[in-house]
This record gives sequence, structure tokens and C-alpha cells, in this order.
Amino acid sequence: MIHLDRRRHEWGALAALVLVSTAFRAWAAVDVPVPWITPDETVYGLLGRSLYQHGSLAILGGPTPFYSLLTPALVGFPLSAFGFASGLDVLQGLQAFAMSLAAVPVYLWSRTLVSRRSALVAAALTVATPVLAYSGLLMTEVLFYPLLAVAAWAAAEAIAGPSTRTQLVLVAAVAAASATRIQAIVLLPVFATAAFADAAIARSWSNLRRLAPAAGVLGVLVVAWIAWRLGSGTGTLGGYEVVASTSYSVGDAARFVVYHASALLILCGLFPAAAVALLLAGAVRRGEPDPRVRAYLAVAASLTVWLVVEVGVFASRYSDRIVERNLIGLAPILFIGLVLWLERGSEGTPLERLGVAAAAAALLLVLPVKRYVTIFGMHDTLTWIPLFKLVEASSQGTLVAVYSAVSAVAAASILLLPRSWFRVVPAVLLVALVAASVVSSRFVADQARAQQRTFLGPEPRWIDQRAHHAVAYLYDGEPSWSGVWETLFFNERADRVYDLDEAEVPGPLPQTRVAVQPDGTVLVPPSAARPPQFAVASSWMTLRGEQVAQVTQQGLTQAGLNLWKLDRPLRISTRISGLQVNGDVYGTVTGRLVAYGCTTGTFRITLIVKQPQTVELRVNGALVRKLSFAQATPSWHADLPASGRGGMCTLEVAPTGLLGTTVFEFDRG
Repeated sequence: MIHLDRRRHEWGALAALVLVSTAFRAWAAVDVPVPWITPDETVYGLLGRSLYQHGSLAILGGPTPFYSLLTPALVGFPLSAFGFASGLDVLQGLQAFAMSLAAVPVYLWSRTLVSRRSALVAAALTVATPVLAYSGLLMTEVLFYPLLAVAAWAAAEAIAGPSTRTQLVLVAAVAAASATRIQAIVLLPVFATAAFADAAIARSWSNLRRLAPAAGVLGVLVVAWIAWRLGSGTGTLGGYEVVASTSYSVGDAARFVVYHASALLILCGLFPAAAVALLLAGAVRRGEPDPRVRAYLAVAASLTVWLVVEVGVFASRYSDRIVERNLIGLAPILFIGLVLWLERGSEGTPLERLGVAAAAAALLLVLPVKRYVTIFGMHDTLTWIPLFKLVEASSQGTLVAVYSAVSAVAAASILLLPRSWFRVVPAVLLVALVAASVVSSRFVADQARAQQRTFLGPEPRWIDQRAHHAVAYLYDGEPSWSGVWETLFFNERADRVYDLDEAEVPGPLPQTRVAVQPDGTVLVPPSAARPPQFAVASSWMTLRGEQVAQVTQQGLTQAGLNLWKLDRPLRISTRISGLQVNGDVYGTVTGRLVAYGCTTGTFRITLIVKQPQTVELRVNGALVRKLSFAQATPSWHADLPASGRGGMCTLEVAPTGLLGTTVFEFDRG
């Protein structure tokens, strides 16, 4: 009876931990109004919508590389079942629960190694980290965080006690992690390396033969995967196929591997990684009789090395910044090592502690935080957001001083602190992680709200509210192309993208290059979908038809987007380029206005000459005025007649200095 009550209390405490974490994380997550990390989040959102509506993993119905199966399955359900209005909130709550569930495998794995209280400490640290702020974002990290813990635990159980059941669980866990994120293919070498490491520590190779079934089944799955992907014509790595076909600089790769090892120490708070290193050193030196501890150390060490190498090499070529989010699944596994080390009396000889402390200090101090703690990398390093806030509140010099001092003291404490003092480490880590989580969650919400103001305005579904048929998005090369993805994510009616000139939206977005005829007709290839009845275009363009809605954007080279009900076929009436949103024209740029389908008309311009300069005015390529201004002039106006015989009429304004415009239009008369 006492044992039963203890079990109830044990599961009750774990359930309470998960539910409390879910409640607080969901509260923070629903404060994130729109996707922040683009195009990643919008890709998974569009794939999820397609999965539930059409039964395929495709974006806008076009050919799409494979990115993930389980993430679109999670994302797509609430968005399809509840609609965007409440579906996003439901999804963010589900994601908070999914990430909080990582505490369960961590606790259960820990219970095979340590006491109930220590296992709860490891589980609490797992849900306290700032990386759970990804709950508000549509990212693979949400599922990968708990699934990597499950896969690592399954690998340790299979190595410690090879049986049909443990090996089947391992295969299922690896498959689930891989179906969430292709990065999980690293689990194959991790399992092999861990099995050999366990055998080396045990001084016995007998277990390796008993693991042959799992290795064989995993090998068959790899072959089946390769055959399927080759048959699909998109490569074995799907959307990441380019990673395998690119050459890497050995020097850059090694440097980024070291940097990501440093990032891992920051992610987990140094002491968990140091604890695993000390436990491993002791096991190698004297052996480890407990098969579960031995298997844990083999898996933790193998997974840490392989994942850091994988992520570091990738970042050296494709990110050129620290990608902590690809390492976050390691933190819970290292937290287990911390509580195990503490229960074993913080073991480690003085020489081993000296070596670990020196290595930790070297890794932390070699990291150029001044270069990487910037706004551009915060979506990849949520644990670093407090450091970025420190820079905002002070300076980069303060950041370097504080970071270096804390790193040196933390590393030195591994060597100098009495062993009894290490008991307070989990409490200190827990407080620090919770505080960092609050800062990070607020930052993510603020950035997402800024993203909404930049691209979408107060109502993200502004297109679907006014368009009742298919809508084409005319993309003219706006540098902040994330706005295209954000618009498509929220507005289902926008089902195609037309690229003008040489413009192209980055990412796996099916899009069609179109040509504009002199009369303004947009020529679409015959293979494209039937002509749309509505179109969205930059505020720099007017289309033939009725403007029915608009959204104001901020901080872009365009003032916003307009929704047009078309007089079919799709035709452009006028198009402006070279002007800033406030009407300014810089001296190195030519302001240009094109009127399509022009017979006769008048270009009307009003200039604000902001400094002495020369301004050339050209109509249809011919110089019609050359103006010299000896001083700033508040207003200069001209009406310039033009004729195009049904083709294009063009106006070009070429200043040598800063020039403003208040009127820049074509009157067809």
C-alpha cells in the first residue's frame, strides 16, 4: 500500500510538472500572433494545410521537397479544424503541451539511474529552459525536443538490455524522430558509436551481437527511404539535398564545431555537460558495473559529439552563425547526467576536474560573442536572448566583460568548489533558466508583433475577407520577401505567385515567371492554373480593375499591398520603381514610371529639390528637360505629355543628389 501511494505521488508530481509547464508556456505562446521565423514556420503551416485538405505534402499544389511529416501533421490539424482565427491559439497550446512532455521520458529514464527526487529535478530543468519558447512558433523543434529524448532513452535501453522489445522501441523512436526532422539521421551513427563505446567501457564485446537485429532493421529502413526518395526525384535528403552535395571548408567546419560546442555549454548551463564528462572519465578509467549507467554515458557522449559535429559543419556553410536550435534536444539528456553525478557524490579526481574545467573555459572564452550576439541570430539562439538584451541596455564591451567573467568563474568552480556545494547547482540553474525563459518568451512575442506590423497590418486575413475567388500574388522583387510567405500563410485564396522581371521568392515556393506586354497584359505560361479573378500587388503598381482592399506595411521599400478585383485578363496599368516610400529619389537611382497600354496622356510630377543638383527628365527614353538647381527648392512642378500608340509610355527622373517627390503619376486624360 505504501508502495502504491508512493507511485501515485510520483506520477502526480510528474503530471503536475507537465501541466504547470504547459499552462505557462501556452500563456506565453498565444501571445505570438504570427510566424516569426520565415519561411520555416510558413512552410510547415502550408504543408500542414495541404496535408489535411488535399492529402499531400505540397505548397500551393506544386512540387515540394520533403521537409517533415509529423510537424505538418501536428500543425495542420488545428489550423484546418478550427480555422485560423482560433486554430493558431489551439495549435500553440498543443505545442506547449508537446514540448512539456519532454519531461516524461527524461523522468522515466532518470528513474532507472537515480532517485525519484533527482529524476524530478532533471524533468523540471527540462521544461525550464528558454528553448520552450518555440512553443509559440511552427517549428520542428516542438516535436523534436521530446522525441530526441525518447530516441536516446530507447537507444540506451537497447544497449543496456538487448531484447526484441527494446530494439523495436528503438527502431520506432528513430523513425519518429526522422519523420519529424531529417537531422535525426545522425541517430544511426550515434547508435553504432554508443554500442561500441559501451562495449569498450564494459571491456566486453558480447552485447554487440545481440544488437544486430536493430542494426539490420535500421539498415533496411534506410535502404527503403533511399529508394522512395530517389523514386520521387527529390533526392534522399528532400529539402536538404543540397547539404550532401556541397563542399565544405575544413577550417571553417572545425571552427564552427568548436563554436557549437561552446553554445552547448551555454544551452545547458555548463555543469550538466561537465558532469557527464566527469562521469565518462571515471567510467573509462575504472569501468562501470551498472549497465544502465554505462549505456547512458555511451549514448549521451556519442549523441553530443555527433550532433555538435553535424550542426557545426552545416552552419559553417549555410548559416555562418550559431544554430543553437539544432542542439536543444541535448539539454534534457545532459540534465540527467547532472543529477546522476550529484547522487554519486560529484565524483572526479582533481586531475579530471582540472581537465574538464580547462576545456570548458577554453570553449567558452574562444567563442566570439560580440560577433554572434546580434538581432539577426536570436531566432536560432533563444538561450542567448538575455545576452542580447544586455547589449541593448549597455554595450558590446559590457557583454564581453560580463560573459567572460561569468564563464571563467563557472569553469573555475568545477575545480575549486567543495563537492558539497554542487548540491545547489540544480536550484541555481532552475532559477536562471526560468528567468531566461521569461525574457526569451517576451522577446519572441515582441518580434512576432513587429513582424505583423511590418507585413500584415492589424488583420492578417485581409485578403480572404474581401476576395471570394482565386488570388494571384504579383511579386516584383521587394527585398523583404518574408512578407510573401506571411501573406500566403494566412490567406488561402492567394493560391499562386507570379514573378515579374527577374524577381524570385526564396524558399520552396512554387512560383511562375511571367512576362508583361507593352499593353500591360501579364502573360502566364499555358501550364499555369486558370486565370485568377483577383490579384495582390505592391502599392507601386496599379492594375486594371477595382481596388477592393489594402494593407499598410512598415519599414519596406513599398508602402503596402493592394488587392484588386480584375478586369480580366490580368493587366498592369502603371508601375513605379526607384522611389522610396516617402517619395525620395537618391542620386544614384533613377525614378521610373511606366504607363502600360498608353496612347496619349500626361506625366505629372512635383519635385522637392533638397540640395543643389542637376535633374534629367526623360519621356520614352528621350531627354525632355535638364534642370540645374543652385540651391534647395521647396517645389517644382511639370506636366509632360506622352504618346505610346497603345504601348508603353515611360518617365525617368535622374537626379544627381537627394530629390523628393510629392506627385509622380500618369494622367491618361
